[in-house]
Amino acid sequence: MEFEERADQLTSEEISTSLAEGEVLKKARQKLLATGAKLLVGPRGTGKTHLMRFTYSHALTNKNHPLTLYSSFNRYLHLEPLLKKTPDALKRFHSWVLAKIILSAFEYIDDLGGDHSFLTEQDPIYDEEKLRNLISLLERGSGIELYETYGQYITVDHTIRAIRSLTARFNRSRAVLLLDDAALSLTDQYLIAFFEIFRVLKVDGIAPKASVYPGTTQYGPTFHASHEVEEVPLWLSVEDSSYSSIMGEIANRRLDSNQQRQISPDTLELFKYAAFGVPRVFLRLLREYFTENSGSTQSKVNKIIEHQVDLIGAEYDSLSLKLKQFSSVIQTGRVFFTNAVTETSALQSKDLSKRNIVFGIKQDEGTSPLAERMIKFLIEVGMLYPLQAVSHGPERTYDRYIPHIAFLYKSGAFKEGKRNTLRGLSDVMQMSPAKHPLRRDFKSLLNAQDFLNLKLDLPPCQKCGTQRFNDSQLFCHSCGERLVGSSLFEECMKLPLSEVPGISRTLIARIHEKTKIRTIADLVTSQNASSELQKADYVGPRRAEQIVIKVELTVEEFLS
Repeated sequence: MEFEERADQLTSEEISTSLAEGEVLKKARQKLLATGAKLLVGPRGTGKTHLMRFTYSHALTNKNHPLTLYSSFNRYLHLEPLLKKTPDALKRFHSWVLAKIILSAFEYIDDLGGDHSFLTEQDPIYDEEKLRNLISLLERGSGIELYETYGQYITVDHTIRAIRSLTARFNRSRAVLLLDDAALSLTDQYLIAFFEIFRVLKVDGIAPKASVYPGTTQYGPTFHASHEVEEVPLWLSVEDSSYSSIMGEIANRRLDSNQQRQISPDTLELFKYAAFGVPRVFLRLLREYFTENSGSTQSKVNKIIEHQVDLIGAEYDSLSLKLKQFSSVIQTGRVFFTNAVTETSALQSKDLSKRNIVFGIKQDEGTSPLAERMIKFLIEVGMLYPLQAVSHGPERTYDRYIPHIAFLYKSGAFKEGKRNTLRGLSDVMQMSPAKHPLRRDFKSLLNAQDFLNLKLDLPPCQKCGTQRFNDSQLFCHSCGERLVGSSLFEECMKLPLSEVPGISRTLIARIHEKTKIRTIADLVTSQNASSELQKADYVGPRRAEQIVIKVELTVEEFLS
């Protein structure tokens, strides 16, 4: 089955023809082109990049639309080691962000087949080659000379002037900035700095729009998201009346006629709900269905959904590698989620004539910030869908959530008798909701030891062993030693090649025998990685390219 799940890998033509319609998506597109700052909110895979690239492509030549520029900040973690090494890391990050936005102005002109000269003649700072070099070098942790002689002089004023120059040149009334992958949630310092830039770019005639994750995006003390911007949700609820039709259109636009004949309506409907409103997961389910050949349709479907449950769980678990200070919180979140799924599933399976997939957690003034953060991590990955809180009387307000449908399916929530059926899940989703959903408090879903595990995991002082107070502490409060912080990017680079999915142990052994490549860093920093890999037995140009692609995807996934 040949289709790409990630929107950042699609061509402009594929982007333009593969976006589904639907009221939620139409409203989101309208908001992206409207006046005022907006935040496009959804977990990974819900289509934020797809929608932004689609909006850019369609606004490019439509003179009734505002001037629309597109920039992606998905490589922000490549600058993360600077936070540990240089005192001016935030200034370099600031220059990197502005350089990318100004570069998007050049790319806009290129996409229209225009001439840059009207822009380059205005100011020496508008130099496309220098902008590209600066961005590339900063992402590689170098470029200090170019930064000092050029990059540090790029200002917000330069950026605004470039945007307004394009607006006038192409006779557009105003401008929109589509700032993709702006949920820099793995580097709080950069995230706060980014939204300070976002805030000052919000001037007359310019409307910045940023894509972020739900739950964990922290904006900093000067940016008040609830007051300064409008949030635009892009995560379709499984309880939405148009859910099935929107997901069905995604399938219609991605599957060819032969594939549509090969999958039954019942199987397709089951996959729609098991995807939990995330198009990327839906496409993964479909891809596996067309590549899996063994067993009956039911056993094949069960196997595919179980595999997806494992993948989603592994994505959540990987947060503890990326955010080591929250490792215990994330592990406790797994316990909380498993217990919530078990109890919700047990209640739903008792009566399939009602839809009972919502559980409520009683709001408690004694709930710790770390318990709240635990919930937000589950939302960010897309394992919990947040609903509006409801009150059942004085001091009885409940925060409500839907656990991921695939996990409920695996645990037997929709079984008819002793086994799952192709129609069980979709039939339940058409039923009216239960009058009394599950209600719990934290104490019923977590035991005493779990609550003790809601703590930060901070490395002690490397000299005297004293525990740190917090993860931003620079010096030991006991001995005064400067504390060494770990770099997430460098941790990724240290991963052995054997950690990369899809490379067999036999192939790893051949690479070890004939090359010096041992880690991801060895391959990433190699001057010609393909040639180096081809020194190994039975590794030709094509296989070497496949290995390089697998490593690049692993880095992207780890740092996303």
